[in-house]
Amino acid sequence: MIAEDDLLPYLRSDDRHGQLGALRSLKNSVIGHSDQKASYLDRGVLDDLLAIIGTPQDGVKDPIFDECRIQAGVVLGSFAYSDLEISSRLITPATLSTLVKVLTQYSPPALLIASLRTLTALLTLRLTPSLVQQFPDLAKSLSELISHYSTACFANYARQDEQVLTNLCALVPLISPSHSSAQSVSAELTGPLFDLVYGSLKSSQTSGVVFNSKLKSTAILALAHVLTPTAAREIAAAGPKFTSPLLALLRAPDTSTRLSAASLLTALYTSGKPEITSASGVTRAPQITTLALTLVPTLMKLLDDAIAAPDQGRKCDPRILHTLAILCREGGNVTDRCVEAGLIKKIVSIIVQVAPNNHFASRRILESDGKLLSSSLLCLSALGLYNEDYRKAIIEAGALSVVVTVMNTANTPAIREVKIAACHVLRTLSRSVRLLRTTMVESGVVCGIVDLLGDAPSEEERPLLENVDNVGSEPEQMDDEPVHTTVTEVAAEEDEEEEDLEVRTAAMAAVCNLVLDFSPLRKPILDKGILPLVVSGARSRYTPLRLNSTWALKHMVFGDDMETKACVMSHLGFPLIIKLCDDKEIQVQEQALDFLRNLTARSETYIDMLFDNVGVDEVFRLVDRKLSLLPVPPIDESEQELLSTQPYYTKVIIAAAYIIVHIAAGYDRHRETVIAHATVLRKIVQLMRHENYEVRLACVWTIINLTWVEEPNRAPDDVATARQIHTVSPAGGQSSEQLQQEQSIASFAELYFADIYRRRAMTLIRLGAREQLEYLKQDPVLDVREKTKTAIYQMDSLAGRSSPSAEDEQDIETGLSRGVEVEGGAMEIDSELHA
Repeated sequence: MIAEDDLLPYLRSDDRHGQLGALRSLKNSVIGHSDQKASYLDRGVLDDLLAIIGTPQDGVKDPIFDECRIQAGVVLGSFAYSDLEISSRLITPATLSTLVKVLTQYSPPALLIASLRTLTALLTLRLTPSLVQQFPDLAKSLSELISHYSTACFANYARQDEQVLTNLCALVPLISPSHSSAQSVSAELTGPLFDLVYGSLKSSQTSGVVFNSKLKSTAILALAHVLTPTAAREIAAAGPKFTSPLLALLRAPDTSTRLSAASLLTALYTSGKPEITSASGVTRAPQITTLALTLVPTLMKLLDDAIAAPDQGRKCDPRILHTLAILCREGGNVTDRCVEAGLIKKIVSIIVQVAPNNHFASRRILESDGKLLSSSLLCLSALGLYNEDYRKAIIEAGALSVVVTVMNTANTPAIREVKIAACHVLRTLSRSVRLLRTTMVESGVVCGIVDLLGDAPSEEERPLLENVDNVGSEPEQMDDEPVHTTVTEVAAEEDEEEEDLEVRTAAMAAVCNLVLDFSPLRKPILDKGILPLVVSGARSRYTPLRLNSTWALKHMVFGDDMETKACVMSHLGFPLIIKLCDDKEIQVQEQALDFLRNLTARSETYIDMLFDNVGVDEVFRLVDRKLSLLPVPPIDESEQELLSTQPYYTKVIIAAAYIIVHIAAGYDRHRETVIAHATVLRKIVQLMRHENYEVRLACVWTIINLTWVEEPNRAPDDVATARQIHTVSPAGGQSSEQLQQEQSIASFAELYFADIYRRRAMTLIRLGAREQLEYLKQDPVLDVREKTKTAIYQMDSLAGRSSPSAEDEQDIETGLSRGVEVEGGAMEIDSELHA
């Protein structure tokens, strides 16, 4: 036995036997003694342990050296499983790289197990960015290890092989905690994990071998974590031979196995293409819905057992609630069944146990509590996503006060996911106009949102709404900058962790509905100086943040508040929004075009400003590109990612068409500008046969606005043009002669504009608009048919054709479309939950 004071020199010597003895003594000295661990860390023992673990053999097998590495790994694991003060000191680049190196080179199984356990303990603290970002080859190494030990395990069923596999599978969700990082490792890990899971299920059925239940459940959970929609559809294609054993596991005696089976079946359930997506939720094929309803009793029983435990739910497995959240986020029968089973009240009872309102802000949230609280909030968010009554129940249960408290709590690694989940609940509740105008008028919500987005500008930097100058101008550094680069980011995005970007993204999603014109929180949020933060997000390289920021900007210019529009444009400028219209992500394009749609609605000023800053021809070239947009056709339905983007191409067409609707709702010179761009008009006429009724309706609105005649809508310079053409000499000051001159000018102006209107109508007729309108008289959608009658009446009147019948005339709606805006608030906000 080596004395404690003499251990470190032996650890640093080349004498392997002495080194091994020192390591065993060190292990006995530190296990269970935090003060000893802290003392050794102060003396630099971490570097000694890493040097031993990370030194590869030089080609000759040395059992003593292998044992030294194993013992060093065990000791390091003891440090990792200590309290937070000790374990956090291990999270260094050297520690992580050394442990990853063990996974990428030959290492004894016992060292693999020790290293995997240590990595698992350190990554659970969430104090480091995603490992797959730091070590791109890590997923490939894990894939090779899983394949190697799976083969050995099926052949020999060695306990050590099972331990390696169990720890490998447990590590998978931790190296890729976010949704995007999980998708990045899917290609490498889905295959070997599926082989392992399928092999375990098959072995239990055919050979009667009872597979290790912990390994089986851990492998199933790992597969569910990395599953992409495409991979899930391929697995589901295997049919009952894979799903039947999983369904049988829902009746397994141990909780972890039942939960893992439910998690994987949920991933398979949500992977398929929905039959219908509407304001009330997602509708899937009956057999898929039946599968989901089968999962609800299993998950609710697991939750009830946890709540009935002596700790009243404090030790509930967060994955139960996370799985329920995934099931419920699509609304429909599954959500109804969960609410009928009292899920909202049960979740709130857990939240009360984990986060008492009167102590929450100051108490330290442990990692286990943080995960449980975030999963609980995510599930609440999913339950209220599509149902007003459920949102009301969430409010009445007292969840909003917890959300506000969470959002105003100091940032810690453990609280990050909780804040993201709180933002999702806030976003869900803000879908209700009634709640937005009443219960949610909370000053704490505003402060919490701004804090999550970043540092607000100082009072001197905030532009006052009543003192906005240079509307439409752009900062000099924006001139030739691509849309995906940053200029004045609140934080340097290169140094910003993906987890922090996820928090900002979730907060920005919550902002979207809070800044609509009817929201009482709109002015307090803008007064807090949030606008520069939103514009900064629109410049982000991180696509989800860029999308939600553009969405929030779209809502800021919704409505008739010209001061807010001016304030937004003073920060944003036209160059950036035009670049966002051509973003590489189709959803960002949709939001940017909807921004222009809202900006130009009922505003000739901003139509002129758009033309002046961008250029008339460039605006119409942009619209022409978007009206011609076609989705990338998938080879087959297995290309789920391509299939999921197809609806957004139609939404882009709708947004672009309504920009033309709004330009045509301006002055007569604006209508003449539209008429002068025949290429765009031809596209509008062609799209009158589009399969989507909203596209057809937008095209009909364009015709209505181009053929509308209304004296007050003529701009002063339009009338001045008519006066210049018909010049009358002064009449010597006699009032009667002056009156005659004015009457002469008025008569000429009427003839002048009448000729313009007639030529405008004839242009539309030559382009085929009248023929298409005749076809739309039989449209299956009532709104399209009614607007078509109005368009036909106006066009025929200007072209000198016969008057409509008395029946048609009674149905024709009067009134110019002064702008059809899109708020996209209550039901259009992205409803994806973060992984």
